[in-house]
Amino acid sequence: MNFRDILSGLFWLGISIFVCVICIPVGIGTLHAPGPGFLPFWGGVILGMFSIVLLIASLLKGKSEGKVSGLWRGLEWYKVLLVLASLFVYAVLLPRLGYLIATSALLILLFGIMKRQRLWIQVLSALVTASLSYLIFYVWLDVQLPRGIFGF
Repeated sequence: MNFRDILSGLFWLGISIFVCVICIPVGIGTLHAPGPGFLPFWGGVILGMFSIVLLIASLLKGKSEGKVSGLWRGLEWYKVLLVLASLFVYAVLLPRLGYLIATSALLILLFGIMKRQRLWIQVLSALVTASLSYLIFYVWLDVQLPRGIFGF
């Protein structure tokens, strides 16, 4: 039984109950006519389910012998910093370059950071992913995306 997991599970269960209770007076609505509290309510329900799973797993599991300092050993912090910096640059360049170009460039960079693959695989994966998300959001869902200097 890991005390930290139990404590964090109880904390997130309390947060999820709080969110669900707050959303009820706002109005949840239905699936076909969602109210302003629909998404936060169901997010709270899912968070509550995950916290219950964490509580049950930590109660059924034996005593954990690992130390907290062992969790941080071997992490590649430069990758975290590089991802954060690339997301900041993406947010700055998105209105100027447009959705397709900026998102493709970001994905190429992120695919390269996470796993070293051949460049053509990174580029092809990024272009397919950005194009599919463009089709889903811009064409199918009619969401306005930044057009950029080239108009797309």
